[in-house]
Order: sequence, then structure tokens, then C-alpha cells
Amino acid sequence: MYETVLVPTDGGEISITAAEEGIELADGTGTVHILSVVEELPMYKQSGKGAKIDDEDKSEVREYLAEATDRIEALAADAGVESTTTITEGVPHREILSYAEETDVDAIVMGKRGQGAAADDILGSTTERVIKGASSTIIAVPES
Repeated sequence: MYETVLVPTDGGEISITAAEEGIELADGTGTVHILSVVEELPMYKQSGKGAKIDDEDKSEVREYLAEATDRIEALAADAGVESTTTITEGVPHREILSYAEETDVDAIVMGKRGQGAAADDILGSTTERVIKGASSTIIAVPES
């Protein structure tokens, strides 16, 4: 169905469900690009939270995201779908949009609500920002 599918993940269960959808859309002939972003907090969110963004904390987050991407990679392999994995740092929606543009993906499949769902009610969700900025097809998978 789609030759290249981008599946961003924050390690949450909804992103795993979205990955399963993305793998199905690749239909055994496409490639699933698995992307995870170690979030860089904007300055206004860092105030008073220095411990939240230190290098040790980032390595724990990287390890957690590596486990999540490994899980999706295994799902793709089980389905006979080729996959590639990237873990980067930055602002999630910007990194997702940049990666999608650089790799010219046909579709982006992601969950509607991520790990930071409570904050998203106030600040706006990553999925909404990706929908607004993407030039490829977006498939937003709802929570079950």
C-alpha cells in the first residue's frame, strides 16, 4: 500500500498500536521507518527543572526509547517488513516533520495521544502539530 511509512514512537502503548497499523500499511513490500525523539525542553519548561534534562537523564530516556524501537523493529521483522530505526534529539514534531521530508515518506502513522497527554491538553499535541505541518499522508491512530 505505502512504500515508506514513518512510525514515530515515544514508547507508549498507543505508539505501539500505531506501529502495528504502519507495519500493516507497508504490506510486506515497503519500509517502516521507526523514529524516536529524546525531547529537548524549551527554556520556559526548563525553569527550576534542571535535573530533568541532565545527560544522565537523557541516557535513561535513550535506553527506554531504544527498547521501544527494538520492540517495533521486532514486530516489523515478524511481519516480514523491512525497517530502519533512528533515535534523535530535539523538539518531537519538528524532528518528525524533518525526518519525513528528508526521507520522502509516503505516510506518517502515529497515535493521537502520547505519553505527555496531560500537558498536551494545554500546549497542543505533537500529532496535531505534525498534521498541520506535514506534506505526506497522516494516519492518527486513536486509543482503543
